[in-house]
Amino acid sequence: MNCWRRRIKQVGVLCWLLSPCTALAAEPGYLAGYTDAILEIYFNDLRLTVLKAEAEEVLLVAEGCLNQADQHAVEHALLAAGHIKRVAWQDLKSCLPEDGTPAVPAEAVFEPLPPYDIFDPLMADPRQPQFSMRYQRYHSSTREFNAAMVSFGEYFGFANSWWGDASVSQIGLQAAVFGLFNLDAPSSDLVNADYWIGIPISYRSGPWSVLTRIYHQSSHLGDEFLLGNPGVRRVNLSYEDIEVLASLDLNSIRLYGGGGYIIHSEPDLKPWHFQTGVEGRKENLLGSLDGMAAADFQTQEERGWHWNYSYQIGFAFSHRRAREIRIMLEHFRGYSPNGQFYQERLRYTGFGFYFDL
Repeated sequence: MNCWRRRIKQVGVLCWLLSPCTALAAEPGYLAGYTDAILEIYFNDLRLTVLKAEAEEVLLVAEGCLNQADQHAVEHALLAAGHIKRVAWQDLKSCLPEDGTPAVPAEAVFEPLPPYDIFDPLMADPRQPQFSMRYQRYHSSTREFNAAMVSFGEYFGFANSWWGDASVSQIGLQAAVFGLFNLDAPSSDLVNADYWIGIPISYRSGPWSVLTRIYHQSSHLGDEFLLGNPGVRRVNLSYEDIEVLASLDLNSIRLYGGGGYIIHSEPDLKPWHFQTGVEGRKENLLGSLDGMAAADFQTQEERGWHWNYSYQIGFAFSHRRAREIRIMLEHFRGYSPNGQFYQERLRYTGFGFYFDL
């Protein structure tokens, strides 16, 4: 009971830092800039203009006619990230087919190779497919050292399907490599490398989004680490997992939770695991920098249902709400997220740079 009270207090402090949890309405300036960026990057040839952006709604106008597929694609892109709940049009003119007959409304619109993701990576989760470089001071049960963690990962969308108002599904590919280096070793030895690949299927309707994915992870020790530690016991860790995560976006606050089941593993691992967390963003907290804070909590049957706690706080800078760089302080306590050391208790504190493409 005391443990849960402590978790509730930590989430409360996080909300207080975001000043406050109840201030959920996006600022009009942010919505207008966010909308302009998407229109300029992805739909510049359609000649669209933002007339109004407020109260989670944007009003657009097109200089010429707009066919149904382009209209749905624009609405899809604006609604996908969750900041906008409704897209309206002023004096929209539909383009007719060449034979002059009216177009038949389609129940679903298919979009190949979408340039955006409808389920954003979880900020404080140590294992997310994204680009990052981080410094960490490691304190484990067997060693202490200065560490560098780098990750190379990305999401690639294969296809979208638009299902009416504010509802869209997407299938894609996620892949990443996570590398841990010992900075105290003479040649900054590679300690552990985790290879990760998965197929996610995501769905969004308004502020709600759901991610279902099956993925594979394999873990390997570095050659220099093995040479310098001949007594270490190597674990041939490899597993396939299926998990479901649900997320609720309330503009400045994001809540998420879910779990998964390991369908195959080597060695044999107990299968169930669960995860929950909260993220927040305060627009223009320091000039053009946005304030960011996140907390992620995970528990696994294999580790006796003990919790992993991961926290991040820092700033983000983006250009026209497109590409973004985050500078984050971070703290982790629990079992190591590095595959070969999954049974080792670990605590680290550090900072890192994250790059969202």
